[in-house]
Amino acid sequence: MIETRLLRQFIAVAEELHFHKAAIRLHMAQPPLSQAIHRLEDKLGFSLFTRNKRGVKLTPAGSAFLSAAYSTLKALELGIEHARQVSEGIAGKLTVTALPISAENVESRLLLDEEIVMALPAHHPKAKEGQIDLRDFAGEDFVFTPEALGTGYHSQLTALCEAAGFYPKVVQEAAQIHTLIGLVACGFGVALVPESIANSIMRDRVVFRGIHPVTASPNPAIGLYMSWSTHNESPLMDSFISMFDLDVAPQVEGMLAARVS
Repeated sequence: MIETRLLRQFIAVAEELHFHKAAIRLHMAQPPLSQAIHRLEDKLGFSLFTRNKRGVKLTPAGSAFLSAAYSTLKALELGIEHARQVSEGIAGKLTVTALPISAENVESRLLLDEEIVMALPAHHPKAKEGQIDLRDFAGEDFVFTPEALGTGYHSQLTALCEAAGFYPKVVQEAAQIHTLIGLVACGFGVALVPESIANSIMRDRVVFRGIHPVTASPNPAIGLYMSWSTHNESPLMDSFISMFDLDVAPQVEGMLAARVS
């Protein structure tokens, strides 16, 4: 093992190419510095400098080792800084889930409760109504996101239709929400989507209408949740959770749409 102190002493001599000047720079006497460089060369098994009356010069091996010394100290510096940021909760890695998880030692917080709306082709007979009755769509073709993309989301949309007395007739599926709305625009069917989608895409070809609740349950809305293990002692997680102690609805308005896109 080579101490970082030896690396710094070697770098000083390599940059100054003069033991006395390097010793002054390191605030130490010259003999101990010369001894330290000899000790380093013994550890490495090769010479770092050629020494003569005219001065000091790096050997080819010394030049190569200088690059390694720079890289080592830089990597150590970056590692220390990263570790400091982790300890302060401003760096690290978090895995975030958007569905509530019922499990032991897992806590969930509702971030955003967003209405589910109906996306209709602009020419649809119900497009001019203010709020639609889902029971009127029992015979309609639907386009859905695949169940595998979000089981909870898919199940909630299906439950809404079942509460209205029918199971949705899905004729097309699309993994991307923009593709899904494109299918609606082309007349392939209607779609149940988060309300935030209505604020951004194809307003000239697709209209979005609120759903009149058939029953009190299921509610025509979908929640965006943050879940975490109560056994996780990560400072980064604590910092992340603390951000949501404020009113975060405006900042996460589009996050639900991103989850299903």
